[in-house]
Amino acid sequence: MRRSAVCGGHPWCVRVGQLGRARSSDAISFHVLQHQVFAEGYSSTTSPENEIAWRAGQGVARNQFWETDRAFHAAGVYHQLLRFRRTELDRDDLTETERAGFQSAYGEGLPTVRYLMRELELLRDHFSPHGLELLTGLRHQTDQL
Repeated sequence: MRRSAVCGGHPWCVRVGQLGRARSSDAISFHVLQHQVFAEGYSSTTSPENEIAWRAGQGVARNQFWETDRAFHAAGVYHQLLRFRRTELDRDDLTETERAGFQSAYGEGLPTVRYLMRELELLRDHFSPHGLELLTGLRHQTDQL
């Protein structure tokens, strides 16, 4: 698959377009399956769970806590979507409605990615050396958003 400037060259990154979330989600899942991203013996069933702040405020217990691998996966997908939205916002041919939509989505997504990154960095022991490299790279790129 072709990487683009939007992706910043992440090993799992694909061009986010019409199928944005699905394509980037598949690429991350494939990378996790092919490479040891999590520490030896890591298991979703015994993983610490991260409270998802925006879910907690919804008053529903379902999906309020995510396993480390799910939070990592989500951070990667959300990050790629933010980079895509940022690229779109740099265009000068957007209508006011399009610009407002991208700005709103970017404004809501940025705190989400930063929150997930902070939570994941507290769980560094659950990542392999390769996973830590990915986490560090994702942090570096997130800081540039």
